[in-house]
Amino acid sequence: MAIKRIGVEKRVCRKRVCKEIVSKKRVCKETVCKKRVCKPVKKRNSAFRAVSGIDQQLHDRTTAKVLYQVEELDLNNEYNSANSTFRPRQNGVYALFASVFFETITVTSFTLDLEIRVNGVPRISDQEDFNNVSGIIDAGGIVQLRARDRVEVFATVFDKNVIIQSGVNTRFEGARIS
Repeated sequence: MAIKRIGVEKRVCRKRVCKEIVSKKRVCKETVCKKRVCKPVKKRNSAFRAVSGIDQQLHDRTTAKVLYQVEELDLNNEYNSANSTFRPRQNGVYALFASVFFETITVTSFTLDLEIRVNGVPRISDQEDFNNVSGIIDAGGIVQLRARDRVEVFATVFDKNVIIQSGVNTRFEGARIS
């Protein structure tokens, strides 16, 4: 700072007003930090939908993974159609839905169980009794998922062999809702 003349003078020192009085010098020593602008992290949308591309045989009292090979939608590249697995990239609350369209040859009563598993643990399931040759079972709900969780669909039939039909009625879909 320059030497001051006699009198009171105001100077602006790093966005702060300082007064210098005759023969006394007041120096502004203030560390000026650039204000950090915290922009909210933009989360990418997460949604997927896949349908079955081939018929699958489901044997009595056997739990089998349902295959959904035809990927129709995948906004964040999180669904793997080769192994029919959804692996979210972000933590959040997800709405998941799975359905299976099936047919049998004879008309007898049987039970079908459909499960959406997260890391091998059933989190959403539905179990229904059927007395007809064909039908649809579905399971859906809302779950909290962490990044890289493994989400898969499994089906079990009791007292009969069934064929899971390919097409839009056999589908697996989900989206992050928060």
